[in-house]
Amino acid sequence: MSLPAIYSFPPLYTRQPNAIIRNKQIDSWINILLQYSKIEKIWELDSNGIFLPNEINLFENNTINRSVNNTFIKEILDRMKSDHQIIYNNNNETNTFFILWKNLDSWASLILEWFETTNKLNQVVTFYEISSGDESINWEFHSMPSYLISKILQILVKRGRATILKDEYNKDIAIKVV
Repeated sequence: MSLPAIYSFPPLYTRQPNAIIRNKQIDSWINILLQYSKIEKIWELDSNGIFLPNEINLFENNTINRSVNNTFIKEILDRMKSDHQIIYNNNNETNTFFILWKNLDSWASLILEWFETTNKLNQVVTFYEISSGDESINWEFHSMPSYLISKILQILVKRGRATILKDEYNKDIAIKVV
């Protein structure tokens, strides 16, 4: 993926003192992070802004010998949290986030559309089929972690459109959408 031209602009890496310029700067960083995660289908980010599992750090640009300091990274991630563009990954003990280039309601609607398009309504479908099955390959949610799928599918449950099925360990494993 080629990154936008602003990614090579040295002042992007230094927190700007003027609030208006800093807000635009943070917007630029958020746009870079969201676009990168969407194109590369990377779902997870740690508290230092490093994409997992490949440990890709967009906040460091060796070509221009610049990097963003941890305080500013935290400010960018805090804005993303408040804008619901990242959410905590409560599935593990680490301090990681799921990155969302769509909001949770939009993801739920997209998965509902997949159920309708593939004629899966009123059938039990596993989370594996949704995230890794052959019928979801060309859908944007393909490869999404099952914990994030579970969180998104809870929205369909709240809408009265679905029931989640659990295994013997009380883990969400499948869903039936009506």
